[in-house]
Amino acid sequence: MKRLAKKSLKKEPGKAPAAPRFLNAAAWPALPAEQRAGFHEGWYFKINDPANGRALWVRFTLLTTRNGFKREASVWAVLFERNRDTGEVRKVAVRQTQDISAFQSQETPSGVVIRIADSELTPSGSKGCVASKGKEIRWDLQIAPRVTGQPAGTFSLLPEGLQRSGLSSGRIVTVGENLSFTGTVTVDGKPFQLQAAPGMQGHLSHSRGGHSWAWSHCNSFVNENGQPVDAVFEGLTVRATLAGLMRSPRFSSFYFRYRGEEHCFNSLWNALHSRSDHSLNEWTFKAERGDLVFRGKIRAQYRDFAGITLEDTDGSLLYCANSKLSDLELHVYRKGKLEATLRAPGSAAFEVVDRELNPYVPLLI
Repeated sequence: MKRLAKKSLKKEPGKAPAAPRFLNAAAWPALPAEQRAGFHEGWYFKINDPANGRALWVRFTLLTTRNGFKREASVWAVLFERNRDTGEVRKVAVRQTQDISAFQSQETPSGVVIRIADSELTPSGSKGCVASKGKEIRWDLQIAPRVTGQPAGTFSLLPEGLQRSGLSSGRIVTVGENLSFTGTVTVDGKPFQLQAAPGMQGHLSHSRGGHSWAWSHCNSFVNENGQPVDAVFEGLTVRATLAGLMRSPRFSSFYFRYRGEEHCFNSLWNALHSRSDHSLNEWTFKAERGDLVFRGKIRAQYRDFAGITLEDTDGSLLYCANSKLSDLELHVYRKGKLEATLRAPGSAAFEVVDRELNPYVPLLI
């Protein structure tokens, strides 16, 4: 892989790292040797299968700790499956961790190929297998834009102003907001098929993680009459750690695709002025520009969440409560009048991450 110039990677005041050729290009291999300790990078996708009450989350991750004790590559997979009769959510979570030498990244004319051992993520698909503690998840999937002839949509969840100010040490980008997944997923030997299931794909990298955050994504909406609607939502609200001690104000960014148009709220002004408030299992937000206002509410039962342990580059732990079967309701106002109500019953992704363990969500990984 072509190395980036050292100058573009220095943390200079007022300068953000140079943008890579591809949004999901691996940052870690291009770093100078002295900057490789204390770095985290991840590639992830999530899929919803609303008709069958299922969802899948897959993540490829690199972690090197600042003290040099950890240099690892891992693949995670989590299946969510709701029982239609009882409402209970079955969760199968597996993770395999290996030495970082198992990681490979290759740039091709069409995009980036990421491999960790036998699992891979390419511009047009993903396949792999993760097994641990007697459980196994396999997948073999094709990935394409969900709407033929329409770009899948990209979005940077961290405003460039945060990077220039030094409040953020990394990047979080959505490579595809509106993707379609087709193929086979096999859980503990039992296969099921996905046919043009809605999903997304993202990429993140940083030298230190945020203090806490909430994130959500959905591209499986229906209108007031229960009819499918071509709409997409993604949001992030995050607090950074300042000087290793204090928490920053909450910064929020939002992406909406509504009636064929993209509405991006990810400037530094948006980050500070968009309204956002969340608890351990609920998030309300508001974003507005001109005569257009988006108001939303995301909810999940504690039993819907999978508890995941994350490790930061300094060895500290974060605790992620993640549900891919959450409820989202989005109201769109124009000139003060309600124009549309979009709903995602049990088909929105929602995660809440904190430095303190959520006492209501058992850890699966």
